[in-house]
Amino acid sequence: MKMLWITCNESVAEEVMEILDRNGVSGYSVIQNVLNRDHKKGRSHWNNAVFPGKNWTFMIFCREEKACSLVDELREMSTKPYVQKAGIKIFMNDAEEVV
Repeated sequence: MKMLWITCNESVAEEVMEILDRNGVSGYSVIQNVLNRDHKKGRSHWNNAVFPGKNWTFMIFCREEKACSLVDELREMSTKPYVQKAGIKIFMNDAEEVV
């Protein structure tokens, strides 16, 4: 089993959800209003006048095959100029259900 952790600007969160729906992901967790500090690429989001905007974080648990197809589609999405400007990060880890 894999865990995907996706953090993106709120402006592209709907597109992430569309990708999840298209790939048959029926259950996942969403944390809205996530603040982010990113000095490397200048996309900090503190929801204030200096660094406007907020992020959403998605946490998804799925089989490896599903995770790989999601990552492929999300990677393609991340190449779009408006997504690069808004910001998206995707991490994948091994996961084990214990309860």
